[in-house]
Amino acid sequence: MTTLALGGLSSCQDFVEINTNPNESATAAPQSLLGPAVYKVITANINRNLRINNEFTQVTVTTNDNLEFHRYLVRPSESEYMWRSWYVELTNIKDIYKSAGEQQQAGYQIYQGISLVLEAWVYSLLTDMFGDIPYYESNKGYTDGNTSPAFERQQEIYKNLFLKLEQANQLLNTTNDIAGDKAALDPIFNTDPEKWRKFGNSLYLRLLLRVAHKPELNAITKIKEIVDIKPSEYPIMESNDDSAVLRFTNQQPYFNPYFNAREIDFNGNKGYSDFFINNLVAMGDPRLKIWATEATLGVYSGMQSGYQEGSVPERGSTLHKNLMTDPRLGNIMNYAELQFILAECALRNYVNQDAEVAYNDGINASMVFWDQTIGDEYFDNPLVSFSSTDSNNDKLGKVHLQKYFAMLFTDFQQWYEYRRTGLLDFSDYIGGGVQNDGKMPVRLNYPLITQSLNTVNYKAAVERLGGDNLNGLMWWQPNLF
Repeated sequence: MTTLALGGLSSCQDFVEINTNPNESATAAPQSLLGPAVYKVITANINRNLRINNEFTQVTVTTNDNLEFHRYLVRPSESEYMWRSWYVELTNIKDIYKSAGEQQQAGYQIYQGISLVLEAWVYSLLTDMFGDIPYYESNKGYTDGNTSPAFERQQEIYKNLFLKLEQANQLLNTTNDIAGDKAALDPIFNTDPEKWRKFGNSLYLRLLLRVAHKPELNAITKIKEIVDIKPSEYPIMESNDDSAVLRFTNQQPYFNPYFNAREIDFNGNKGYSDFFINNLVAMGDPRLKIWATEATLGVYSGMQSGYQEGSVPERGSTLHKNLMTDPRLGNIMNYAELQFILAECALRNYVNQDAEVAYNDGINASMVFWDQTIGDEYFDNPLVSFSSTDSNNDKLGKVHLQKYFAMLFTDFQQWYEYRRTGLLDFSDYIGGGVQNDGKMPVRLNYPLITQSLNTVNYKAAVERLGGDNLNGLMWWQPNLF
């Protein structure tokens, strides 16, 4: 597999030259690899979040009649960009672990713990997009000459991701620290092991909830252990200060990827959807003015997703140009998302927590994250508040609508979560031009280069899926659509 072979050669040299102390060894140190690897994953995620995720989940709609994500059509060539981006940086993430072990410096187990958290994050993005993927044999093109890695089953991948996060939780449970000049090379948590530990365990809950409906991995029991039984052994995010965000400084080397772009390149052929705008307007949500432009003076409006070919609707509100320089687009996982995870777990009786408290905390956390304030009137809105007449499913729907907005610009999480639950009602807003039998895609095709250069293992994976298409059900994907 050429992509994986190239991954072994990538060194993020431009960042290493900026961040390496000239008095240290020329060997890539873990602190030198961390920032560039995370930055490159996040910027790739933002690129395809705006292109694919946002159209699938009715955040935005393109006015280009030939781009069809909002109609549930995806060209096979689209898959390669994220596959390549993630696997290349996995080589660098794995090298953080290896380099930290080789250098044997005090406190460097922190870098090993960070590496395992990042591995779990990136591999989860890969398997949740494609299903079975190269895992145990991946990223060995350079070291072992293995350019045709086997594809592991998704169930096995998730099982091992949980083991990685368990190990990371132990490695990051330390009183050691990293010296200030090296610590500052971590653009997310300044190499604070406790914050990385909280993020790792919060990510653990995200992934456990994603597979909780599958009994094979006993995920519900583990969720309860983390939240109710052993919370001191599994610290999780406690505030927005613990959110995993690479906050773009818009100085070298951490620019918002659209910082120097023209507005037309960022916003030129897309507008917000009816679903996105109408829900925010109905809730009286103050985040609307941060995210969207007014279509006309004082008025916000969207456009129909899945419109008929040749019938492009008039564009209304668009992405606010200030987002091109906003530091918060580097979001990996925020505290608000965690609170909505806890709210859902409580509603499903996985944990002994107050669902409404977690839900309200999640809303408040997202507002603070976006520098907005709300009063009691926001929670008085029946579209927001938990009512005594609400069914459990009604409450879950409200949780997931707020979670949808809290995860704005967060890689593919809106799409992954909709596929897991189907709780957001996109059907009222979708037009007659939607394809794929009206079904939301549940995966992307494997890249064409993988099909041609790793044919035997590719065919084995496709046979398990029942076909390499947008509707092939992976292990955790419920048949909701």
